[in-house]
Amino acid sequence: MKTALVAIALAVAAVNAAAGSLTVTVTDRDGKPVSDVVVLVASPAKALAASAVVTATIAQEGLKFMPFLTVVQAGSTLRFINKDNYDHHVRSTPSGPLGGTPPVKTFEYRLDAAVSSADAAPRSADRKPPSGMNSAEVKVDEPGAIGLGCHLHSSMRGQVYVSPTPWFAKTDANGTARIANAPEGGVELSIWHPDQLQDQALQKLQLGAAALAVNAQLNFSPKRRRG
Repeated sequence: MKTALVAIALAVAAVNAAAGSLTVTVTDRDGKPVSDVVVLVASPAKALAASAVVTATIAQEGLKFMPFLTVVQAGSTLRFINKDNYDHHVRSTPSGPLGGTPPVKTFEYRLDAAVSSADAAPRSADRKPPSGMNSAEVKVDEPGAIGLGCHLHSSMRGQVYVSPTPWFAKTDANGTARIANAPEGGVELSIWHPDQLQDQALQKLQLGAAALAVNAQLNFSPKRRRG
């Protein structure tokens, strides 16, 4: 009897795990797949969960923010760490190609070089002593965009998107994003790209037990990012 009950429970769990599975493929205005697009699912009928609240690490490595785009739910913490063997700086900046979207959180930190054998060598007289901090954390509570920059290396750019919903993902190199735990029922699908000048069109979907695959298209074609 117990074996039968366990088998039934596992079958129900499998069905529930598959429920609301959503795959979204995003293309640009010319029909080409786009990476680093934020995909959000909002459900008016479902209460928001805090299960996606995390501490997300963003590294400064090779004169880049790694990853370029980080997506977290509101209430999460961002942890910045310098992995290069020279000093960096991290600050919040506006988003958008014209810098027209102010960051939803303002912060600024200096991060010392990562520990290496070079640190044992004497520093030159004109170089400031280390602050003893090569990482920093900041909690993000408000949904929206945060650009990332470095005063010391102006070419460094990164992006954070703080999601108002626990159902989110970002597209990969093939323009595909997958949300395995999307809620069943009527939902709204929205997309966001760091270079957009205006909001993208919403899609209303009906999610059920069966997996669903849909397409979404940006109303512009982003410029290719360096590196």
